Amino acid sequence: MNRYLQAAQRSIQQHGGGIGGLLSVVRRAMKITAAMGIRGVLDRLRSASASRTVVVDMLEEAPLPAPVPQAALDLRVGVMAHVFYPDLIDEFVQSLRCIPVPFTLLVSVSDAAAVEQVQARMKQLPNAQRLSVKVVENRGRDIAPLLVNFHDEILALDVISHIHTKKSLYTGGEQNRWRRYLLNSLFGSSERVAWILGTFQASPELGLVYPESYEGVPLWGHTVLSNGATCDRLAARLGIALEHGRYLDYPAGSMFWARVNSIRPLFDLHLRTHDFPPEQGQVDGTLQHAMERMFGQVVRHRGYRLGILPTDGGLALASEGLRNIEDMLSLDIGQRLRLAALQASTVSVDVFDTLVVRPFLSPDASRAHLAQRMQREHGITEFMRLRGDAETSQRIALQRDPTLAEIYRQLARQLGKPAAEAERLMATELEHERQQLRPRVGVVNALMQVNPTRRFALSDMYLDSAHLKQVLPDSVAAALPVLRVSCETGLRKDRLDSWQELAHREDIDVARWLHVGDNEHADVQLPQLAKLLTPVHILRPSALLDVIPALRPLRHHSGVQAPWPEQFWRGLLVNRFAFLLDSQPQRLLGRLQLDAEDLGYAVLGPLLLDFLLTMLQTAIRQGVDNVLFLSREGHLLHQAFERLQPFHPSARQLRAHYFLASRRATALPAMHQTADVSLMLEGNFNGTLRHLLQARAGDAAVEAAGSIIPELLDRDVFLPEMATIVAGWLQPALPAVLARATQARANYMTYWSTLADTGSSMVVDIGYAGTIQRNLARLRQQPLGGYYMALRADAGQLQDCNWAQARYFDGRQEDDAAASPILSHDLLLEALLSAPSGQFNGFEAGGMMALRPLFGQIELDEQGLQALQRIHQGALTFIDDVCAMLGEDIADIELDAAGVLMPLQCVASGRWNADDTLRQLTTDDSFTGRGRIAAAGTSNT
Repeated sequence: MNRYLQAAQRSIQQHGGGIGGLLSVVRRAMKITAAMGIRGVLDRLRSASASRTVVVDMLEEAPLPAPVPQAALDLRVGVMAHVFYPDLIDEFVQSLRCIPVPFTLLVSVSDAAAVEQVQARMKQLPNAQRLSVKVVENRGRDIAPLLVNFHDEILALDVISHIHTKKSLYTGGEQNRWRRYLLNSLFGSSERVAWILGTFQASPELGLVYPESYEGVPLWGHTVLSNGATCDRLAARLGIALEHGRYLDYPAGSMFWARVNSIRPLFDLHLRTHDFPPEQGQVDGTLQHAMERMFGQVVRHRGYRLGILPTDGGLALASEGLRNIEDMLSLDIGQRLRLAALQASTVSVDVFDTLVVRPFLSPDASRAHLAQRMQREHGITEFMRLRGDAETSQRIALQRDPTLAEIYRQLARQLGKPAAEAERLMATELEHERQQLRPRVGVVNALMQVNPTRRFALSDMYLDSAHLKQVLPDSVAAALPVLRVSCETGLRKDRLDSWQELAHREDIDVARWLHVGDNEHADVQLPQLAKLLTPVHILRPSALLDVIPALRPLRHHSGVQAPWPEQFWRGLLVNRFAFLLDSQPQRLLGRLQLDAEDLGYAVLGPLLLDFLLTMLQTAIRQGVDNVLFLSREGHLLHQAFERLQPFHPSARQLRAHYFLASRRATALPAMHQTADVSLMLEGNFNGTLRHLLQARAGDAAVEAAGSIIPELLDRDVFLPEMATIVAGWLQPALPAVLARATQARANYMTYWSTLADTGSSMVVDIGYAGTIQRNLARLRQQPLGGYYMALRADAGQLQDCNWAQARYFDGRQEDDAAASPILSHDLLLEALLSAPSGQFNGFEAGGMMALRPLFGQIELDEQGLQALQRIHQGALTFIDDVCAMLGEDIADIELDAAGVLMPLQCVASGRWNADDTLRQLTTDDSFTGRGRIAAAGTSNT
């Protein structure tokens, strides 16, 4: 008994109520209710969780409880059942028998004859304390009775279950499996219902519990579809901001358990039966269909969580659904398209997000970037609003989609500018599109393998066919030379009648017409309703952040309202993942599978971009002339800077060098006097004195000490505990060591003069303690600045060196170093950034005053070097993509520091799987005596 409570309390204390949005309450130990009563259990759990979401992961299997008394739960429970098909009453009775507590039963029926049947059968339910049966009009199906007919009764309850005698498939037709799946998931057994009700009691944040979508609900069905306008009106009344195009979590089939307070705003709408349309067998596009999609939105807007039951019947709750993504990932796009096109004589294909992609998550973000250019190049402020007004006014005036030329002529009139200016403005937008658009290679290649009699592009667009051909990549234009655009045809594919009209104009056999596209309503639902062949749904890149669980951490909290730079870098990443979706979709199942180049592109690319841009701002602010990227992690940073430099005006003012330095190579020349022995005794170390000198000061220090105290070299050293003792051991050898330091310092000064002899300099590195910056400042006896990813508290040693700044964490001002992804995953990041060379160990004087750098052994074998090269190539490709698409606008990017670190955390946590690559990488940590460490499994968390 107690061990179950202790396990539960430990889990609560460890995880609290967050766990990244996961709500998982596994209460297999509820057999303890027999001895203690559920009230006592819940009271103790509640005190442990401090009213947060309870997370209980019991360590042993245990039977589930017997029926739980109502008084113990302290909840007023009810069920609202809409019985349109009386022949299913007995099935409902069987489900409702599983409710182990007293409850209120509210039943709506469509005719008086059903009233007697309901009363006769349901009044026998042992725990139904009150039964209310109402005859309702056949409008609004099961939703109207819930929100209208039983409005007051439901608001008097704490928890309500809503069920109905569902027989229809998602797309029409009769079947029973969906209904039975929902009922079994929500009821199924007394133990299951007790678990659900106990979860509501124990988890005040839980608002709605419903089953994961039934297998017959397609992925594209998790959007607003034909309900967009109605959902918008409802959202406006409810004060909710809906994002069109987002995938929604909602109880498909509208059966659920709900905390009444979480859905109260829907009752506060005070809808009436006649607000719902007359029943005509509609499969979508009604108030009831829209309302079904609003349940989850309202619950989350109210600050409650969703609890989605898994399809396998397990007792666990997820706060975000899978939405049947597995079907999309079962075949690549080539296989899907070939199978779908077997009977097709005509194939039409959507253009944007299907054949071509932009590097932005939303069209608005792309236009916000364009607006910035318009202001800089043409002096137009409020471009987005003005262009939107011009497009809307032309659409109203022409009663069709206007062309880009018509939009800009209207914009010029609004601005009081001549027609020639309209042409110049339009040319800027066309160039902006051309610069952005890239082919969606997987889809284009798959399309080229299909050879129907007729193939054409079909787009709702303001670009006419001539302008569209002007901006499309060559491979796309070659694949689809025939374009049908709404601004020319007057037909929009988001209207059902347009499909019949286009078939008539083009003499297309609808039964052999296949359409391919990404818009769930216009490209999938409507062609299906128009009796075309089953369309091929292409998932647009931005939707991957919703539907692929491993990618959800990349979502920005502001959604499509996020600044365009945030949507830009995320857009580049999802475009790359869309390539995997099209070509190797299995890599998106479960843990996201990254190869070496993907790892570099997605994890290092955004991090390097943000770090270098903020470094540039700091360099200009500090009046820096020379930027020294410290080896070895500076190797890739320097290469990325060289790619970025031609496009960034401030970067072109700087001299940048890959600077050979290491803690070992700089510690010896930084020693000027005997007290400087402390430079070799900092931090942690386990090993012999020989190994300590070797790691901290190099071979020269070992030789110098060995000539004086050879008998001490093999003694064990433990730092920091033995720092004073070791300093005493070394005292006799310090004159010899300092003599070697003088020579090493002379070599370093010679090297410095060849790179950064004039002007102000700063070093750039991952960071931690800033030891190299301090050593360089000491050996030169001049101040030196530094810019880092992260600094620990011991970086306070830099206060005498000049200045030092950190982008992501500064332990000199912040306390929680464990919260820093850079410090938590330092060895992983070092392995990814490392140069393809051994550790730099100092200089050796050569002939004619030349210096020869000395390097340690390369830690990586040939496979490891190849993996590292591919990682770096991926990161540099990301930088190249940014520069190619933005040009000098790259100087305007400001990114969220936490956002660019998220991919690193995804790899370190195992959410993204790069193990095959990481196993080939190692990093050297001789400084602490640990030696070589594999990159796989280097997380410190």
